[in-house]
Amino acid sequence: MKRKFFAAAAAMLLLPMLSSCMKGMPEEKKKIAVITKSTTSTFWHNVEKGVNAAATEHNIDVTFEGPESEEDYITQNMMIRRAAENGADAIVLSAIDYKKSADAVSKAHDSGIKIVIMDSAVDSTKINAVVGTDNSDAGKTAAMAAVSSFKDDEKKYIGIVNIDKNSYNVRRREQGFREYIQAVPNAEIVDTVNVSSNTGSATTGAVTMLRNHPEINIIVGFNEWTTLGVGYAVRQMELSGKVRAIGFDTNVVSIAMLETGEMDALVVQNPFSMGYIGVESAAKLISGKSTSENIVTETRVITKDNMFDESSQKLLFPFE
Repeated sequence: MKRKFFAAAAAMLLLPMLSSCMKGMPEEKKKIAVITKSTTSTFWHNVEKGVNAAATEHNIDVTFEGPESEEDYITQNMMIRRAAENGADAIVLSAIDYKKSADAVSKAHDSGIKIVIMDSAVDSTKINAVVGTDNSDAGKTAAMAAVSSFKDDEKKYIGIVNIDKNSYNVRRREQGFREYIQAVPNAEIVDTVNVSSNTGSATTGAVTMLRNHPEINIIVGFNEWTTLGVGYAVRQMELSGKVRAIGFDTNVVSIAMLETGEMDALVVQNPFSMGYIGVESAAKLISGKSTSENIVTETRVITKDNMFDESSQKLLFPFE
């Protein structure tokens, strides 16, 4: 009986000490998996910088990965499943394929993981928040820039260079572009090519289209790679000043093309903000806090005339 009494007394004395030790132990960090279409372009590099900034501020562990190709939805779906298996509390996703990633996303959500869509959507209702450009509006903005130098009575023959039709964000941009062009006098979309999301494929597609349709006087790309393809095609065929070239996003090459005239306007998104707000939204969700279900990040049309304005420079060179 004495032994039992002393054991119980010792346990009672140790409880406050154990409680104090537990309070002093750091809580395990929450885990967020950021899964993008790719990790190789300037756009995704800037997204990653935003992701890392938010992770530091909110004391979150993040992983950042994407397939080598922006068409490889199979690898991306594998990454979604692996994130769930590895205990992610939230997934921030830019979906390659609107339809074919829906099942992987829904299953991850059903397992208790918060889902934040960034940049490009997926066909699932099991989404907690969406962060990114209003792509339909951005497409209309590109259309306005495309025809801005033409008079109403001038013929406008348009060529479109875009990537896979199953990528939701660029599909919405093209839809917005087409909707605006329908109401423009003397404007006609004469050809559309869909290419792989890389510079070589985009350049080949743009050159072929321009050769097949010499009447084209406006050509448009809808992401970073197709924009470079459009610019290189204009350079290769010596059409600067003859064909108005419009694109999306930026890197050092496309910015230089604004100065030299291969590109006439760039619709520039804010990838740093997408990455930052995507992780911030996920951090709030897994902490039980509320966040907006739809957050729209800014876009701006940048031309040779305004590229050195302070507001333009902040988007073109956000870390200089």
